Amino acid sequence: MQRNTATFLPALSLACVFSLTACDPTNSQPPTPTASVVKLPADLIITTEPAGAVGVIEARKSATVGTRVAVIGRIGGSRSPFVSTRAIFTIVDPSLKSCAETGEEDHCPRPWDYCCEDKTALAQAIASIEISDASGAPLAISADAGGTLKPLMLVAVEGVLQSTEGGSFLIRADHVYLVANDPLASKIK
Repeated sequence: MQRNTATFLPALSLACVFSLTACDPTNSQPPTPTASVVKLPADLIITTEPAGAVGVIEARKSATVGTRVAVIGRIGGSRSPFVSTRAIFTIVDPSLKSCAETGEEDHCPRPWDYCCEDKTALAQAIASIEISDASGAPLAISADAGGTLKPLMLVAVEGVLQSTEGGSFLIRADHVYLVANDPLASKIK
């Protein structure tokens, strides 16, 4: 098998030139990023509790889709309250007791899942919180990235109610307030 050196050698030379300039430390052109880094909004966590914040159960009774709401709850309600690939998490009305509040500290390996509560009561006391981009799509990052938000934290969320379909209660969050003097704060790892 004979190769056509007339086309092979110029191609090989061109490849060598590109490889040398790509590694040239004097090449001042920055590399082209392959994807943008997704971060939670800098203004997401606020230092003042939203005015008029109520528990999830009370908010479910009166809030309508498209209205602004301020809701208080504990991060939890399932084994994994944070979606790993999207900025979505769940909170539970503070009137429900997590397994960490039962006094049996070794009872449950995931006290934020509220496994000691009645499933029907839990379904009526849970809200999904979504942190979205400008187009309204959930950010492609877990809401617990960076470690600011953790299971069992008491938070107040301010945003717009997006859905109540099928029993859901989805809030697109503008702000999250970490409630001060949280009695469970010492148990959060």
